[in-house]
Parts: sequence; C-alpha cells; structure tokens
Amino acid sequence: MSDQRLFERSGLFHGLSDIDRDEAFSAFRSYDLGPGEELLVEGESDRSLCYIVEGNLVATLNGAKIGRIAPGETVGEMAMFGSLDRRAATVLSESSVRMLLLDDDGLRFLRMRDNPVVQRLESQAMRTIAHRLRQADLRIGSLAEGEPLRERSGKGLLSKLASSLGLGGARPRTPTPRITTVLRNTPGFGTRDDSVIDRLAARFEVVAVAQGEAVVNEGEYGEEAFIVAEGRVAVYRSIDRDRVERIAHLGPGHVVGAVALADRGGRSATVRAIEPTWLLRITHETYRELEADLGAEGRAFRRGMIDALAAQLRLANEHVVRLSGRWGV
Repeated sequence: MSDQRLFERSGLFHGLSDIDRDEAFSAFRSYDLGPGEELLVEGESDRSLCYIVEGNLVATLNGAKIGRIAPGETVGEMAMFGSLDRRAATVLSESSVRMLLLDDDGLRFLRMRDNPVVQRLESQAMRTIAHRLRQADLRIGSLAEGEPLRERSGKGLLSKLASSLGLGGARPRTPTPRITTVLRNTPGFGTRDDSVIDRLAARFEVVAVAQGEAVVNEGEYGEEAFIVAEGRVAVYRSIDRDRVERIAHLGPGHVVGAVALADRGGRSATVRAIEPTWLLRITHETYRELEADLGAEGRAFRRGMIDALAAQLRLANEHVVRLSGRWGV
C-alpha cells in the first residue's frame, strides 16, 4: 500500500482543503512494525505520536497488561499533548502494524500553520484516553474482590455507599474559589496565556458538594464534567450488588465525569466527595463546543483536558497493576 493510500485510510485528513492536506502529509511519515516489536518503552523521554491505521498493539505497565490499541486509535498522545514527556507504558505490536508518525517538529509546523489536523488529533486523544479509562475500569472490575459495604439494610448499592461516606455532611466553608486561579493551577491549563484562561474561565461554573454527596453515578448518562477545585473525591466501581472497588482518590486539578462526555457513553464509575469540596462544572454542550473550537480557548481546553484525563488514566493503570500482582495475572 502506498503512503498516499495509507494517509487516506487514516480518516484524519478527510474533508481537508488541498493546502491543509498537503501540509499534513508533509508533517507525518509512515512507519511499519512486525509482530512482537516494541513501539514505546515505559520511562523513555519522547514526544512523538502514532496514529494506528492497521494492526493491533498491547500496552503493559511493570509487566502487567493494561490494555489493547486498535486501528483508529493514537499512541503517545499523553506525552505529546500532556505535561509529562516520559512514556507511561510499554507498547508492543501483536501483529504487523501500519501507522502514521508525527514528531515534535511536525506538530510545531502544523500549529504554526493553524492546520485543522491538530484539533482532530487533540480531539482523538481525548476520546482515546477516555476509552482506555473505561478499559482500565473494566479490568479493575474483573480483578477486584471489592470492599463490602458496611450497611446492609436492603438499600441499593448507591444508597449504601452514600450512607457509608456520611451523606448530608458538611458543605465547604472556604470562600468560593476563583475559576481563573483554579485553571492556572491545574496542570495542562497552567502555562496558557492569561487572557485565554480568562475567556475559558467564563465557560465554567463553580459548584459546592457536601461530604458524601454524589458528583456522578455509575451507569447514568453524562450531562456534565467537573474539575476538582478544592477538597477530595473518591472514585468507586461496583463489583456486585453489595461490593465496590475504590479506584482512586482525586484532589485539586483532577477531572471527574469527562469520560462519558468524551465517548458519549454512560458513567463508568461513581464519584463521591469524601470531604467538603468545590468543583468547576462544564456542561455537555460547552464541552462539545470547546472540543471543536479551532481558536485559542479550544486549544487550551483540549490540552488541559488531555493532561487531566491522562493523570486519571495513570492512576487507574497503577491500580490494575496492583490488582494483577495480587492475583499473579
């Protein structure tokens, strides 16, 4: 297959003008892997990104399998678009693989040209990380024994969880946080131009959550996402009707509920405040507008969300590794 046909099959370049498409072609190069070859190695410093056109790969962390990568997905987006430049996992080919590779120089060139492929890659990265978070949650559910809920009064799972955390607890007593300050202190958003952050801040709303109160509930349709501004929340996934697995504790700068918006699926976990908490709320409609926005606010939003989702994925993958070690998987 020629490089031209490989580019055309990727889907990244559909509908571009001739100029934008030629620019994008010049920034990428094709690359092939045979079965069993390493593409990325955990801990290496590298910011290149690969878009998979054919074949499948597997990702591992500390020797434990944490997910598979299929055609149409990206590899390396966490290092290219996030605040960390070291690989978070090792990736090996399961079969012959054909891909398109974009390095740091190519990305800078496309950004200088305001090429719309950058927005497509950033949007794809958000969906890819969200998909991998769902994979991690499912793997946690398959490996975990879960924690028995203390109350067994015949209530449903979420009611039991609320009771165990103290639903109806104290609300935040600290002053309402400034949205601009929160965004500037959030990795991924923090290095952006102040005027851009000011405009982006106008798209968020501050909400208060009491200790024990639900932020999102597993299985529900996602209408909004949140950034933790102050306080802490816990992420739980149900194992069966009487057991849950605590996946992570999330504090300031972490994102809650974005997975359901990124891939338009249901909530993959239940999240509850474990202390009085302030959140920044963004609606589904605003999320979609900023995801597609080619301007400075859209770029800042996408990169900030990629960084925050990547941090959450790293926590979930570490949890998978701990559980795999427990069972010798």
